[in-house]
Amino acid sequence: MTTTHEEPKTGIGFIDKIFFDAETNRYGIYAMLLTLVGCLGGVGVGTGGLEYTVELILLVSTTMFALAMMLAVAPMKLVLFSSLLSVVVSVVTIIVNLFFLG
Repeated sequence: MTTTHEEPKTGIGFIDKIFFDAETNRYGIYAMLLTLVGCLGGVGVGTGGLEYTVELILLVSTTMFALAMMLAVAPMKLVLFSSLLSVVVSVVTIIVNLFFLG
């Protein structure tokens, strides 16, 4: 009699393929996400986030929420979703600042 242990999935296909075993690889994923979220947030602020208050509020709130979830050792589903939101907001802000407002 064998019992297989299935890790909880996030429900989003491409995230499940990238982070197939998120609970086991938690600290490796934290290292990648800390670097990605922190650097993209800084680049977003550097490309023009300081000139527009709304952009700065969006960048700071999403980046700090993702970093706070990592620091609080929140469930991996919440960490992945908050980091994904932060990366999307940062990339959109960078693109808008470089190509439309620059």
